[in-house]
Amino acid sequence: MSSLAKKGQFDVSAKELNLSDRSLEIRWSDGKVATFHYLWLRDNCPSGFHPSTQERLFNLTTVSPDIYATEGKFDQTTLSISWSEEAHKSTYQLQWLYENAYSSDFKKPNTSVIVPWGTEILNDMYEAEYNDLIQDDLALFNWLKAVQRSGISYVRNVPCTDEGVTNVANRISFLRQTNFGTVFDVQSKPNPINNAYTSEALPLHIDLINQETPPGYQFLHCLMNDSLGGESTYADGFKIIDELRKTDPKAFHLLTTVTVPMRFHDFETDIRTRKTIINVDENDQLIELRYSPHLVDTFDMDEKIMDRFYLAFRKLMVLINDPRFVVSVKMTPGDLCIFDNRRVMHGRNSYKAGDGYSGARHLRGCYVDRSDFESRLRVLARTYS
Repeated sequence: MSSLAKKGQFDVSAKELNLSDRSLEIRWSDGKVATFHYLWLRDNCPSGFHPSTQERLFNLTTVSPDIYATEGKFDQTTLSISWSEEAHKSTYQLQWLYENAYSSDFKKPNTSVIVPWGTEILNDMYEAEYNDLIQDDLALFNWLKAVQRSGISYVRNVPCTDEGVTNVANRISFLRQTNFGTVFDVQSKPNPINNAYTSEALPLHIDLINQETPPGYQFLHCLMNDSLGGESTYADGFKIIDELRKTDPKAFHLLTTVTVPMRFHDFETDIRTRKTIINVDENDQLIELRYSPHLVDTFDMDEKIMDRFYLAFRKLMVLINDPRFVVSVKMTPGDLCIFDNRRVMHGRNSYKAGDGYSGARHLRGCYVDRSDFESRLRVLARTYS
């Protein structure tokens, strides 16, 4: 099946089975009760998955919506069902059913590994050595876990070559290509298409909120930094959103329910989307922040909420610039910072360009998507957890 039972001892057994019109109920030896609906069971019949790929082959529309179990029985390890249609029989591992039960007795607690942070991160930021990450999968695994928790980490002694940043990113997965290319250079340029390519200060922001899905993890590698100023700034958006939710729940509600236009455009592109500033799931768990003052387009929500929305947006901006949450780091050549681009905001203090300093600050960057990052972490966990 698509979700295989875990290896190891399974100490719970089925004690009682009851069939009803649209579902069956199992009472387990530990006192828990699980309901399994017939459509769910038929959709997850092990015979409906390819034996090699483990991808589903079964088409739910080949059975009626009123399919039901005519008979059910269990032994120490399996549940067997005879179906009302096609004389089909299904056999399920009890361990798999227990691990995938969705009734109230099986509601899983929030197991998020995310650890929000403020300025204290400066004394507790996880750091890794380039050679360790390149040569040792266990070091890579531990680093990825730490990055997932805090959303940020530094790698030291990365070779100051064009390939330094991609060598690190490729240890995780494929690089994300955007309208800025697969790899981009952050330095002051003539006729810039983005504020990052100037020597001006960059306010804290999330990159490419105008994309349908912004890049997941960003890598910035310092090749040169002899400039006056140009310190990198960071803030944990999830920590700030938690503060907003606690202090102004109405503002939080507006920013999670009202969509706004987001846009980047130059001579060659005009990339737009419309999303909420804060994205949460059905349980109000944070998924992403889409905050970038220079990429939100002209607000156009209903006049009845325009003023309230602006007040909510401003409240978020005030918190984002609160000194409790913002850290500043002067990168030196060989430093690489990785951060969750849909959680951790980054920015930059202005720096001196010209008068002998032009081009003296040079960062090289790329992206890896969250799904690919998490895939690499799961695969490594098979060996190291």
